[in-house]
Amino acid sequence: MKRSNLFPLTAALAVTPLTPTVAGAAGTPVAAPAPVERRVATPAGELQVRTAGRGRTPLLLWHALYADPSMFDALVEQLAPDYRLLLVTAPGHGASGLPAGPLTSAASGAAVLAVLDAHDIERAAVVGCSWGGIAGLQAALQAPQRIMAVGAFNTPFGPADSDLGSRAIVGMTGWIGHTAFFGRRVASGFFSRQVRSQQPELVDRFVAGFPGRDPRQLQAAARAVLLERESLLPLLPGIRVPVLVVSGAEDARYPAAEAEQIAQGIPQARFVRVADSAHLTPLEQPALTAQLVRQLVPRAPEAVE
Repeated sequence: MKRSNLFPLTAALAVTPLTPTVAGAAGTPVAAPAPVERRVATPAGELQVRTAGRGRTPLLLWHALYADPSMFDALVEQLAPDYRLLLVTAPGHGASGLPAGPLTSAASGAAVLAVLDAHDIERAAVVGCSWGGIAGLQAALQAPQRIMAVGAFNTPFGPADSDLGSRAIVGMTGWIGHTAFFGRRVASGFFSRQVRSQQPELVDRFVAGFPGRDPRQLQAAARAVLLERESLLPLLPGIRVPVLVVSGAEDARYPAAEAEQIAQGIPQARFVRVADSAHLTPLEQPALTAQLVRQLVPRAPEAVE
């Protein structure tokens, strides 16, 4: 039986932005603590992790291939007052390295758990975009007692991409993956038509992250995610935590209709299709994303003094 959409939200929803401050004892604003960055040894390599927010509910954010944690900036601004945020820089991106062995999907899930260990967090929720969704679901499979819920945004669930286009992109990554020209090519498939026309600054910011990258490291990550990833499909019935599956209506590579059908095979899954979004929904629609995250992972009540 087809599962109905239990989150009847659209990208037109207005969500009031939240500021990263809370009221002190006398009602005066208390600034959120300064972000802290550290490197964490994990099965997926030594990863850069930034912490933010002053809430009590742990929430790990893992970005998409070719992106970086800045894709969550607007989302972090809204969630910081109520969540303890851990922003992971994925393997082969920025200051994060690669593992000595194969970079598998299972290793990405184990990396999530290693990051939680390094921050003395017993249990957390994971919100990931594309590759980040894979990492979160793998973590839930490996240690369901440690994962509250998974928000899988724009996530490829099936087997590795075998088309010539994917192989060409991976090949190009090793040669020109550190150029704005390549970033523009990637962006053309990652952003919706509306965002490209009405919010070109988002595209420009995404493209600006490419110069200075190590193309060989980025290529290794792209090969692992696009050409060598293991299919999640046979594993999905075994997931025992709440899962929110979110797809952009304009995601041509991983169509929303397919994601909706796949979500029906996850025991505690809900599906949301987001208009005016392609492959980077948390970046394209941060207000709606914040709304969905709050529904999936309610913040913990404040401690009583």
